[in-house]
Amino acid sequence: MNATLNRPRTRAINPLQLSRVLLYLALALVAGAAGICYVSLKNTQHDLGERVRKTESEIKEFRARNQDYQSRIASLSSRMTLRSKLESGFIAMVPVAPTAIARLTPPAIDNADNMARAVAANPRLLP
Repeated sequence: MNATLNRPRTRAINPLQLSRVLLYLALALVAGAAGICYVSLKNTQHDLGERVRKTESEIKEFRARNQDYQSRIASLSSRMTLRSKLESGFIAMVPVAPTAIARLTPPAIDNADNMARAVAANPRLLP
């Protein structure tokens, strides 16, 4: 007998294996999500880098201005400059009154009778 007659006339078609398709789809989704996260992090990194460079340039500018101001203050408050301003009458020196001086400790001698102060102002400490 002929061997070709016993075979079925339709060819066997391999069906798609759903588990393998889902596996490749899940891998593609994970790889895509990782790529999007990577690009997002890189964009954030570049943005922060620009902000750091801008801040560093502002700090450099402020330091240069501060140094300029310090040199101007030093030149304007030098002894010779102050002396010339005093002589020209631009500034005047006024003596400080002894009553205008703040002391941390009271004077040891009372001015009324030149006696040493024995006790504080607390009446419970009096004998």
